[in-house]
Amino acid sequence: MQDLLNAAIAGVNLPFTLLLGLVILYWLSVILGAVDLSAFDFDVDAEVDLDVDADIDTDVDAGGMSGWFAGALHFFNFGRVPFMLVLTATVLTAWVLAILGNHYLGHYSPAYALATAVPILFIGLLVSKVVTTPFVPIFEQISKEAQPMDYIGQACELILPASFTQMGQARVQVEDDELLIYVKTATPELQLPSGAKGVVSRTAPDGSHYLIRPYPEDEPLL
Repeated sequence: MQDLLNAAIAGVNLPFTLLLGLVILYWLSVILGAVDLSAFDFDVDAEVDLDVDADIDTDVDAGGMSGWFAGALHFFNFGRVPFMLVLTATVLTAWVLAILGNHYLGHYSPAYALATAVPILFIGLLVSKVVTTPFVPIFEQISKEAQPMDYIGQACELILPASFTQMGQARVQVEDDELLIYVKTATPELQLPSGAKGVVSRTAPDGSHYLIRPYPEDEPLL
């Protein structure tokens, strides 16, 4: 154990040890609830689109370079799973490779450590790709479920009566799920009793409920 500690704080391994220490500190913060798991996440596609739009008049190759960079990030699962999950697997792998490589091959030579730093990080990314790939479908499903539902234009059936001033409740069928939303009528003269059919017109200005109108009698309820 003492030998491992000495190797970890050796000058050639210290950068990787510091990175690992930061990663451990982050996960401790997550466990204690001080930091959210997605605190350091970023949208790969949004960043690339922004770069392309900003440089389109000055750099003809910006789109190609940005597209290549986005493809590389997606390949290593950045933007598909939490950023810190990819970074953790990368840093942990790089730390182990640096410790073993500098001990058995480099004999703590600064030249060896400098020459192998980038290859070690690249191998860490490859290992991270393998480790995090099984989590991609899980986080894609979580992201999909977290997207706000768009009820505009959806047919609904009132469970509680609603008017322009009285808050009611309506049932909306979305795929295989029945969801409940709070509603008011879109016009002052309109009142809809329980069991009436309606269509969601728009979201109320304060976002607390939806405004609905009667469902056309000559159209079947979707």
